[in-house]
Amino acid sequence: MSTGGYQGPTADFTPTGFGSDSPETSSRNGASASVINPPLFAADYKRHEDLKSMLDSSKDGQKREAMKLIIGMVAKGKDCADLFPAVVKNVVSKDSEIKKLVYVYLVRYAEEQQDLALLSISTFQKGLKDPNQLIRASALRVLSSIRVPIIAPIMMLAIKESVTDMSPFVRKTAAHAIPKLFSLDPELKDELVEVIEKLLKDQTTLVAGSVVMAFETVCPDRIDMIHKNYRKLCNLLVDVDEWGQVMIINMLTRYARTQFANPNQEEVAEDAPFYVESEEEEEEEESEEEESGESGDEEGEKKKKKKKPKKKKGYTMDPDHRLLLKNAKPLLQSRNAAVSLILHVHA
Repeated sequence: MSTGGYQGPTADFTPTGFGSDSPETSSRNGASASVINPPLFAADYKRHEDLKSMLDSSKDGQKREAMKLIIGMVAKGKDCADLFPAVVKNVVSKDSEIKKLVYVYLVRYAEEQQDLALLSISTFQKGLKDPNQLIRASALRVLSSIRVPIIAPIMMLAIKESVTDMSPFVRKTAAHAIPKLFSLDPELKDELVEVIEKLLKDQTTLVAGSVVMAFETVCPDRIDMIHKNYRKLCNLLVDVDEWGQVMIINMLTRYARTQFANPNQEEVAEDAPFYVESEEEEEEEESEEEESGESGDEEGEKKKKKKKPKKKKGYTMDPDHRLLLKNAKPLLQSRNAAVSLILHVHA
């Protein structure tokens, strides 16, 4: 007997339009989703052998897809060193996107696969003349990553060419390559110092921090190279990236401590005698002046005036010293902890 009112849906009723599909429908949707968005890093998808065959393909689309997968695997920490021979062949590709991805891979594995990288040095040298600045910079990075002394002259030539490049990004990469070459062959120090001297004259903020890092690594004792560029570096300090600011502050504070007077040092009277006379000698001179009588009073007063040192003058800060402090002060409010810490350390 019904009690009246709506009893709700029965147990056999199953809605089909709102969020619940039948087993057949869900299986079809799952299959179509797997076709559209395949799991990129699953064990059954794109194994290394498949990637090698894609890299050997004549179609740029397949090569581009393979390189994207490889770079994604490298970014996740997976070892892709066995793909080096297949990847390095595509460095001659005319597709700029493929070239960029290939160089990203080579920068990562050039040090581990030096023998294979040596076989492609001529290709890297051609990359230094590519119209794309990113390709030129990447080619130089790969060359500087090959830690074989026999190619040091080739690296030196590449750095010298890159120093005069129109792109500041390429010049910055050249500055980063200098310490690597110096550690590989210290005998090239004189030539590297000349390159650093040219880069110190660069007016762009992108290069400033990198060349100061190279200076501190190769020739930190060459203070004479900073004289000509001191004011420029002070004025660029605020606009340089945080890493560059730390390097420049370290170098400029070291320069200031050796070239400017210490404002905390006790003041010294000007025109003070070279040595202090003893009390006995002073007493003898006073007794002689008294015996000379009134006729010698004027001469005695003149001698006393000569002996008296001038009054002490207050400390006057050098304008260049003031320039450094003026440009470094805004960095105390930097959001970067390293910048604010280095300023407090040197304060």
